[in-house]
Amino acid sequence: MRLPGLIAGLMGLGLLVGTAVEASAQGTIAGRVVQSGSLRPVAAAQVSVVGTGIGGLANSEGRYLLTAVPVGEVTVRVQAIGYGTTDQVVTVVAGQTAVLDVQLETQALGLDEIIVTGTAGTAQRRAVANVVGTVNASELLETSAPASMLSMLGGQVPGAQVRIGDGQVGGGNRVMIRGMSTLGLDTAPLVYVDGVRIDSRTEGLVNGTASSRLNDINPEDIERIEVIKGPAAATLYGTEASNGVIQIITKKGVPGRPVVDVTIRQGVNWFHDPAGRVPTNYAIENGEIISHNLFQAEEAAGRQMFRYGQIQAAGASVRGGTDRLTYFFSGNFEDEEGYELNNGLQRFLARSNIQTSITDNLDVSLDLGVVRSEAEYAMSGAASVDGLFTNIVYGSALTRDLPQRGFSNAPQEYHHAVEVTEDLNRATTSLTLSYRPTTWFTNRLVAGFDWTDSKRSNFHPRLPPGLPPFYAANSSGRKLRNWTHNLQQTFDYSATAGFDVSPTLTSTTTAGVQYFTTARLGTTTSGSQLPTPEVSTVGSGAVRNAGETFVENKTFGVFLQETLGWQNQLFVTAAVRADANSAFGEAFDAAVYPKLSASWVVSDGSFWNVGFMETLRLRAAWGKSGLQPAAFAAIRTYSPITGPGDQPTVTPGQLGNPDLRPEVAQELEVGFDASMFNGRVAAELTHYRQTTTDAILQEAVAPSGGFAGSRFVNAGKIRNWGWEAKLDLSAIATQNFELSFTPTVSHNKNLLVDLGGRTFFADTRGRWQHHEGFPLGGSWSKYIANAEWGGANGTTLVNVTCRGPEENDFAPMPCGQAPFHFVGNSAPSWNGSFLQSMTIGGRLTVSTYWVFAADARRYNTTWWKRDRQARNTLEAQQAILGQTDPIRAAEMVTSDIEHPWHNRDDYLRLREVSMSYRLPSGLVERIGGSSAIVTMSGRNLVLFKHPSFKDFDPESRRVWNEPWGWDQAQGPVPNSFVTTVRMTF
Repeated sequence: MRLPGLIAGLMGLGLLVGTAVEASAQGTIAGRVVQSGSLRPVAAAQVSVVGTGIGGLANSEGRYLLTAVPVGEVTVRVQAIGYGTTDQVVTVVAGQTAVLDVQLETQALGLDEIIVTGTAGTAQRRAVANVVGTVNASELLETSAPASMLSMLGGQVPGAQVRIGDGQVGGGNRVMIRGMSTLGLDTAPLVYVDGVRIDSRTEGLVNGTASSRLNDINPEDIERIEVIKGPAAATLYGTEASNGVIQIITKKGVPGRPVVDVTIRQGVNWFHDPAGRVPTNYAIENGEIISHNLFQAEEAAGRQMFRYGQIQAAGASVRGGTDRLTYFFSGNFEDEEGYELNNGLQRFLARSNIQTSITDNLDVSLDLGVVRSEAEYAMSGAASVDGLFTNIVYGSALTRDLPQRGFSNAPQEYHHAVEVTEDLNRATTSLTLSYRPTTWFTNRLVAGFDWTDSKRSNFHPRLPPGLPPFYAANSSGRKLRNWTHNLQQTFDYSATAGFDVSPTLTSTTTAGVQYFTTARLGTTTSGSQLPTPEVSTVGSGAVRNAGETFVENKTFGVFLQETLGWQNQLFVTAAVRADANSAFGEAFDAAVYPKLSASWVVSDGSFWNVGFMETLRLRAAWGKSGLQPAAFAAIRTYSPITGPGDQPTVTPGQLGNPDLRPEVAQELEVGFDASMFNGRVAAELTHYRQTTTDAILQEAVAPSGGFAGSRFVNAGKIRNWGWEAKLDLSAIATQNFELSFTPTVSHNKNLLVDLGGRTFFADTRGRWQHHEGFPLGGSWSKYIANAEWGGANGTTLVNVTCRGPEENDFAPMPCGQAPFHFVGNSAPSWNGSFLQSMTIGGRLTVSTYWVFAADARRYNTTWWKRDRQARNTLEAQQAILGQTDPIRAAEMVTSDIEHPWHNRDDYLRLREVSMSYRLPSGLVERIGGSSAIVTMSGRNLVLFKHPSFKDFDPESRRVWNEPWGWDQAQGPVPNSFVTTVRMTF
């Protein structure tokens, strides 16, 4: 409780600062900020008196009030995201109120807004030649209720795909940008918060359950998210950036009186239509097929299987300051339950952001975010004994009257008794120093760290005597604890010299040095054979084990960048970075990554005379960046063991590869941005082509050399290409009615060009293969060509053959000798979204948000096991009796036949529908507020999926250990309804 007290004290300090500012008031300025043309109020517009530190935010009616204004002529600056900045001069008289109404012009493309990500320092969007996807988090939160930081990103930025894990509260997600371009390395992008690199791993907890460190970030603290999508933009980030970069910018203070925001949220999560979605299990009894539906049976017996999980959260923030000191403080508490009875999350988050100008030349920013969370997860995604969904889908109708009650291994109450928990403490801090010794020379230093302390626990209580071994080997009780300390440190210094070469030509030269370290310490302890069901400590186990690991990785890079600008409309940038990473050992020289780009705002030229198109920018960028494997990949290692005579010795561990190099991706990105019809239409189109060389994969090692297993090698060439489009359409914009549409779509393809003639299985069965001339990790399978029913009873399969090679016209052959055939892509080629927003009377906003993915295959392990091992589907039972198509029956029993379970996971989902209402200012002011918004949101309410997809949900999958994804008894994404009240004081 010390931290909330500290935050309350800091908030109180901010209130005192604001009071001191108000005490010196000599005059007042009041007015209204509206959108030019429609005259719709611009809520939350920043209004300030230049050079005084006096400012504030417009309320929901667009009205503002500035006090403590000195007499005389002053300049009032009004700015808001998505609008142009306006400066107006007004005369203030002592003891009187000057009235100033302001109309802001919309900026459909925002070419003058400042971009942080992918630049050396900051730059206007017009000067950045690669596309930078942005999410205005503050605006998004006013009209929706995103479940997490990652859910804010999904569907908002073309080309950025968020893969949802299972349907549990606190579950893990993964981000993939522009598809797959690596054979065996991580596909996740780098993530920064306020300039500091953070831990963004999706980490497996047990079986198919995972948690994502990205979801530790409070959406309420985010101002904006910037995404750069490939090597052409990521050159300055070096050997770890081929998969893209996400920069999260948190909220900062604004000059003026303290502004307090309070948010209260209440809602519910639920499993939609379990009666219609929980599958019925079948078996053969006395020669007849019988059935048993576990959900219906348990509900009829009064045993609750799923619940309506409560969502509740409350938070507050305060921002304000003077011209020398601004501040933002926040605190937020969340308590959320999932639809499974033993899934929930409690979390406290706090943030303190302070910016100060020590002198006219020196600015300091100190940002700190902390998280304390406790999560409980239901077992999920195991092959046999663990998890409620596992025991439902693999259950048997034959055990309905036994202690199992029809479940695969144990009744549901025994799975609810298994405890899978994660306790997390986390702190992320950044210190930014900006020093300007002259008007043309700027120095910037960003230093900070991200520290994570995670304790994960898995506890199976000892079963009482007389019960079957419901937990299999864990039935005698077992406690497993993993304690992980992860520290990431950032040091980023850059110096920029900018000056005018001539009246029309500018030059900006930036040089910098970056140093990143990651250190991860892991401790694992376990105790099994516990004495009683009540005992839950590792030390009480009759058999105990412990282990410890430590991994450290370091990256050092230097860069140089030059940007030439002509008449503020044509910009050419050249950059180079030299980078060294400790994963490659001492023999590796630094990798060099160049970059060249150009941006031309054609419409700013004097020759431009296209009446319907106000703005057109052409852009092109080419660049390289890299990707490195895990630490020790290049180093030969040995493992300690106990030798003869109980003496310590070592045994060969990992062979290593001292010649290992980073895989290098180079990319060409071209595109345009345009606004038309007086800003009613804004379009963004980008095409990219990427080539990865020296692709890294794991190659098996000959055991005769003394080292078993595999090692990393550079062995491949990959091509990755596609296009992305976004359209903002303001169909109607009047003072009383506004209607807008925002569709996005992206298309991505990849091809494995060269693998030295080799084919690699990406798993032990060959379900996914890396095969020259085909997509990475594509879905592969053998196919049954012929099968017949025979035998005395007509229930024996005979004459089973498989499809032969294509060059032999697929002539049938024995299945053991038959080749695999390509089934389809393992990642969707098409992704997109559609957002519609309608505002009535300037107060009521109704919006719908759809997302879709298409042209992909996902391996449905759930139904593969139901058909081939549990044999509890109707079709499998009919096959046993010889009552189904013989080819289908042969597919269920023949090795390497995988295609029936490579389901198309195309889907179209109504991600969110929301209704937001701004209360009248007169009503809000009666309770001391300046604005209030009430939002009601429903998430994941409608789903259309491909007919071939049999499992619960095409978005629910294992995400933490396979980039191409698969599902195995994961629960569906929950439906939810949330009501949010936001008030500003």
